[in-house]
Amino acid sequence: MGNVNYGRLIAGALLAAVFYFIADGFIHGALLGHYHMEAISRAGYPLTADNTSFIYFGLFDLGKGLVVMLIYVAARVPCKPGPKTAVVAGLIAWLAIAVLPSIEWMPFPFYEKSFWVKVIALEILPMVVGAILGAWIYKERES
Repeated sequence: MGNVNYGRLIAGALLAAVFYFIADGFIHGALLGHYHMEAISRAGYPLTADNTSFIYFGLFDLGKGLVVMLIYVAARVPCKPGPKTAVVAGLIAWLAIAVLPSIEWMPFPFYEKSFWVKVIALEILPMVVGAILGAWIYKERES
């Protein structure tokens, strides 16, 4: 990883992060939003908007973009650069960011286990597409 192009790594991470932010908004708003509202209500909290929520979601998705790009850049050395390596990076990031945390939360009673299975299933495609988008931007520095 000696010739890492940090500018393009950050640009790829930002592009992936924007895509993740939009995809997560659709997944957790339009598709799974009613599950979140039910969990909040069952926990006894009022359903009120948090004006800072988008900051936290944005930071989370920025982290996702950075993680997927770091995996992709590291994988370019032993693997060939390109979409196949980006897909693998997206799958590894999906495992670390969506699958394992969802499994960790399954024993807690806030959501049904089926909710976490839906999260895992719905997150795979966006994680891979975001990795491909970020990889599309990335090129090594000239030696």
